[in-house]
Amino acid sequence: MIRLRCKFALLCILVSAAGCEPPCPPIPVDTRGVQPAATYDDLAVVLDAVVEKNGLVDPDVLEGAAVALDAQLQRLAVTGPTATPELFPDEEHVLAYWYNARAAWSMKLLLVEHCPRQVRRKRFLGTPFPLDGREMSLERIDEVLAGDRDFRTAAAAPGATRQYARLPTEPFEADGIRRRIADRFVEFVDDELRFVIDVRRKRILVPTALWQFRDRLIRHHHETYGVEAATLATALLPYVTGSAHRRLQDAVGYRIVEGRSRELATSAEDD
Repeated sequence: MIRLRCKFALLCILVSAAGCEPPCPPIPVDTRGVQPAATYDDLAVVLDAVVEKNGLVDPDVLEGAAVALDAQLQRLAVTGPTATPELFPDEEHVLAYWYNARAAWSMKLLLVEHCPRQVRRKRFLGTPFPLDGREMSLERIDEVLAGDRDFRTAAAAPGATRQYARLPTEPFEADGIRRRIADRFVEFVDDELRFVIDVRRKRILVPTALWQFRDRLIRHHHETYGVEAATLATALLPYVTGSAHRRLQDAVGYRIVEGRSRELATSAEDD
């Protein structure tokens, strides 16, 4: 693939964008002549080309993959659990759809912003786009995922910024997706780039995607183990293994805060 330079927007221009007020206009997708299909072939091409080892996108390649990405977004716009329920026979197929849709639209929104090093949280998550035969946004996808019975479904959802779990290198398939989500969650907690443990300040910066479940997790831990005053770090221990488990154990007693910011970092160089 020919590597095309993505024109980085100046951060000062992005910051002066008035925080997406008035509301962001929807991103148009031309669906004329597009037939519904629960397939992700174009997404496979894009992910294989642009996702780096750290789960973020290579901005030099992403612009060159725009045609394939748009083709996938056109198909997603007219296909989905609401628009074409007959194509999604069970919850595993539905989960794979939402995960793939979130991955695809995370990359498209970076292209719309000309691949900056940071994007405004409100603009990135709240910009509307056509999906599943209706108007959606990353925020609305996250609301759907947060309604799943397993909190890890929302916490491990893929995104093109450091505050969300890494993008995959291939599309999600329905077969085995619950196991894959569980593995992704362990990977998320073990990821120093995303789940930050600040040893010097003795604090844990928990991404919003996971932070939203803190009360539910702590309450469940109390009820399950008959203990009181558990922290979020303690409540997460039963869900992780290996080095992720050791990371949390070493940080038990640290102050735990939400790692939220007005801008979302899209590269590994920004702190």
